[in-house]
Amino acid sequence: MLGTLRHNFAGSVSNWGNRNAIIFEDRAVTYGELNARANRLAHFLIELGVGKGDHVGLLLYNCTEFAVGFVACQKLGAVASCLNYRLSPASVGFAVQQEKVKVLLFNAGLSATAAEIMTSAGFCAFVCAGDPVPAGARRFDECANFPDTEPPEVDIKETDVSSIIHTSGTTGRPKGAAFTNETQMVSAIQYCLEMGLDRGHVGMSLAPVVIGAATNFFVAYLFIGAAQVMSGEYEAKKALRLIAKHKVNEVFAVPTQMYQMAEARGQMEDIDVSSLRLFRSGGSALPKTLLHRVRDALGCEVLNTYGTTESCTAITCCHTGLDPEDKWESIGMPSYFQDVRIIEAKGGTETSPDEQISVPGEGQLINRGPQSVHEYYCTPDSTLRARDGWQYTRDIVRVDEQGYIFPIDRIDNVIISGGENIYPQEVEFFLSKHPSIADVAVCGVADEKWGHVVKALIVPRTSALTAEEVDRYCLHSTELPRYKRPRIIEFVASLPRNILGKIDRTALR
Repeated sequence: MLGTLRHNFAGSVSNWGNRNAIIFEDRAVTYGELNARANRLAHFLIELGVGKGDHVGLLLYNCTEFAVGFVACQKLGAVASCLNYRLSPASVGFAVQQEKVKVLLFNAGLSATAAEIMTSAGFCAFVCAGDPVPAGARRFDECANFPDTEPPEVDIKETDVSSIIHTSGTTGRPKGAAFTNETQMVSAIQYCLEMGLDRGHVGMSLAPVVIGAATNFFVAYLFIGAAQVMSGEYEAKKALRLIAKHKVNEVFAVPTQMYQMAEARGQMEDIDVSSLRLFRSGGSALPKTLLHRVRDALGCEVLNTYGTTESCTAITCCHTGLDPEDKWESIGMPSYFQDVRIIEAKGGTETSPDEQISVPGEGQLINRGPQSVHEYYCTPDSTLRARDGWQYTRDIVRVDEQGYIFPIDRIDNVIISGGENIYPQEVEFFLSKHPSIADVAVCGVADEKWGHVVKALIVPRTSALTAEEVDRYCLHSTELPRYKRPRIIEFVASLPRNILGKIDRTALR
């Protein structure tokens, strides 16, 4: 039996209470101190009406308050609803509404999003970390008024949901993948095995810790009793300084961040980052040019992983220190506890898991493992693409004679840029509102720095429309996140469409 997150965290506190757990803004918090702070918050949450099974929203940056909030939820048997602050207020509010979040913890820097949600979420209490505290919210610091004793015991099972990680559907609305105590514990063990972790290591996530892979990274270090640096808002030179100062050994980063840090390293030659041994990344295949640049500039290996939010883990992985160089641009082979098959691609789940392709060949990737989630919370009408215990990804891949898997494309054409999913129809819908745009189509274009960037092909209503005007329209909008805006804008006379009037995306490429 793996036990619950509460049980395993208690073990880390008992065994390594004086060791550092969290380091943020030069303030180290030991496991004992983290336990006491989480207990105080747990008592505060009880006063606000939170009990077992209730959802607590974590709209938080990579900071100590996230760690305190996540652990406090596990002590109560509450569900930590990890909300991506990079989503629009409407998307975050949708998740809060669907889950009936009882308490929303948020940073003061996200007060505008919280204030917008307040207008329609009267069932939710709001608690702000930092200043200024907006009207209608409580202060996170009120935790200090509560005892640091353990909250009352509750009957928490391994199969109970411990957290919700939000992804986006094709409409752009978030879907909440439900992670149980068991799935997160298995994922923590997998991460420790993949990265060779022990309690003497120091890790740091540069990706938002509220996204699935980064949340698992966070839980793995708590499980093993190791320290982790909370990076706050990301900036490449700042990240390098944190690595040097705190002797960080492993960093979780999206490909774009690795690219930026390798570039910044050339401007900071006097800084010592020799403690860094491994980058863990994901979100897209990595070009060898980038991998060589990272290894040369930062002197570390790269573990590139492929997974889905629904799998709660890495499905495959490729390690530059362990796998042959001619396989580095693959997504590797199946990781620990994962079964992977490549089947005939038909788009849905009608293909049997037994209809495997001949190797080498191309097909749709499916997987199964003990970490896989079994339900969505936010969209009750959405169902997981699964059959006979196998989860059906929407990814078309190529597998070679040695079993290495190479990505080709998403069945539904999602663009992955800087580790973020961008859906063409969402961007197209936004751009179509511009009065000078008659028609528009969006696609992804390969880019060494970002993996892919968004390209917009626009049929203008007037010849006066410029690319600069379109870019300003995107930048000044609160509807479209900045990372989703087109980086390439091309004006065309017409767009390819099929007989149903829909954009022919094959011709578009």
